[in-house]
Amino acid sequence: MSIRPSAVAGGRIDTESLQRLLTRLVAAGVDSIGLVGSTGAYPFFSREERLRAVSAAVECIAGRVELLVGVGALRTDAAVALAADAKAAGADAGLLAPVSYTPLLDDEVLEHFRAVAAAGLPLCIYNNPGTTHFDVSPELAGRLAEVPGVVAIKTGAPTTGAADTLQAVRSRVPTGFSVGFSVDWNAPAALLAGGDAWYSVVAGIYPKVFLQLARAAMSDFASAGTTFGVNEHDLERVLESAL
Repeated sequence: MSIRPSAVAGGRIDTESLQRLLTRLVAAGVDSIGLVGSTGAYPFFSREERLRAVSAAVECIAGRVELLVGVGALRTDAAVALAADAKAAGADAGLLAPVSYTPLLDDEVLEHFRAVAAAGLPLCIYNNPGTTHFDVSPELAGRLAEVPGVVAIKTGAPTTGAADTLQAVRSRVPTGFSVGFSVDWNAPAALLAGGDAWYSVVAGIYPKVFLQLARAAMSDFASAGTTFGVNEHDLERVLESAL
């Protein structure tokens, strides 16, 4: 579940509002919470503000739900520091996107992940080429999955061919490596194809409804449609219009 922390004048995160949002998500029974990711505007906050958000979240959640924290940064040493901060504050895992001003090579991304993983925080690969302009290929995902501490990938669910996308990654990563999807209107089909997780934006606002939908989609799309009284195509349109 993605959360965008409110900010007040001066770029300070409104931790009281953040904790109210988190309390609502925990009460809804979500499996995990994503903090300061893309929806949470992570690139625009300082290291200190990101740590404030993580500390406030850890205090509020109190171990009841796993917390995934964005640790991406332009510089490798900055990402390492963010991962170390998140681990020390009590986060369960980090979400790491390969970000650069200039085009990256696969080997550079691999070294980046090795350095950040060495901080000791379990990492989820964040493949968001629409923003970063770097696409983590299935081959690179397989190489990154060999790095100790890299345990999952979050990638955009395609409009069609979710099963092929899933298989391309699954064939290159070890058993137990989590393959999850974002892009809310496509994600249910990706879950139906066997995806392990739905990294939802709108679920941050409607957690109970989207948790119910995720559970249904992990069973079968017909069940998901029945849950909401719509067919598969209607369901996709509902999700797309929600964004």
